[in-house]
Amino acid sequence: MKKSFYIILTSLLAVSCSGNDDHVIENPKPAEKEVYSFGYKNYNVRNISAYKGPSGQKNEVSESYLNSYWSTYQEPAWKKISLDLKKSSLHLISGTSADITYNVKIEKDSVFINENNGQSFIGIFNKNEALFTLKRSLISMKKMPRENISGLIFSQKVSFGITGYQDVFGNSIFSNPSEMTEAGDDVLWCNIDYYFPSL
Repeated sequence: MKKSFYIILTSLLAVSCSGNDDHVIENPKPAEKEVYSFGYKNYNVRNISAYKGPSGQKNEVSESYLNSYWSTYQEPAWKKISLDLKKSSLHLISGTSADITYNVKIEKDSVFINENNGQSFIGIFNKNEALFTLKRSLISMKKMPRENISGLIFSQKVSFGITGYQDVFGNSIFSNPSEMTEAGDDVLWCNIDYYFPSL
């Protein structure tokens, strides 16, 4: 009798233990996306800074003012972007010879490219919204001829990232606006965000 009691008790324990296995639900973590494709949608001019000689006065200008410097500023050179998180690469795609690939480093949501023996900020990758914001700066400088100095100095460029006052004055043809002493001296820069939602 005792023996059959132990057999029944052992059987019940075995059944109840094996029954617990049926209630264990595994929640496998979905694989994270590693390659994102983005397509250009629209842009936003973040800020415009314009200084004019002969007084180096800062002028308030509207977005339409940019047309006299860059007629195509509303459109980025690249229409698509591919971001490969596994290979840490960013491919800017225009469909022409202007296509370019960079090695990237992502810190939080900021994306940096390896360029000119250093890292340059190129944009923001919002993983939650699957949106890439490409950051570009347009910079134009003109220094009229001075006495005993020959020639006009003119520079115009487009670069990745965000440009501020300290990036223009002190690092270029003018140390500060007060050096813009001739009529025709001109400094302009603006920062533009180009938005690329996921395709």
